[in-house]
Amino acid sequence: MEFKILDSIPDLTNLKSFTDRYFAKRYLLNVGGVSNNDIMLMFHSNRVMLLCLAPSHFFFNKKGNFKVNFTIGNIDRLSNTVKGKGKKGGQLLIPSSAICKVEFDDGTIFDIPCGIKGTLIEVNEELVQHPELLKQMPDSDGYIAIILSSIATSEAAKIVHYKQILCEVLSGEVLPLSKTATPI
Repeated sequence: MEFKILDSIPDLTNLKSFTDRYFAKRYLLNVGGVSNNDIMLMFHSNRVMLLCLAPSHFFFNKKGNFKVNFTIGNIDRLSNTVKGKGKKGGQLLIPSSAICKVEFDDGTIFDIPCGIKGTLIEVNEELVQHPELLKQMPDSDGYIAIILSSIATSEAAKIVHYKQILCEVLSGEVLPLSKTATPI
């Protein structure tokens, strides 16, 4: 019997993306009381979190050229450096801390807050040269920052995630975004 090696390769077209496999998505809606100012926090099991814009953010409906500016007041987020296993030297963040500004050619400017207490590990420097990634791939190459969340915040996010999975298994359906959008 002849064995064809190519027949043994599984279908790779149905694989989930890296972020879908390893990160639990949480949404903060109407941040700062602004309608559709929604951000997505993607938690990994090791407390690392990616900050992204949620698909419902008003940014995705606005047309025009834009740039991403990581200088907030006198703080340059691009100069953030961390060292060692404990990520010492990272900038401390509170939920209202702005990570960057998105500046449109028509003069419209808005801040993107981190939405969570933690330590800034790095910002996505690619967004300075290629801001279109923010629109084209918001939950992968267009992430805004990597943040190390506190242990308490990470554990709270895990509990919410496991409750969601349990509800989905018991009910046989996926909960809508409004029920999974929990304040962190």
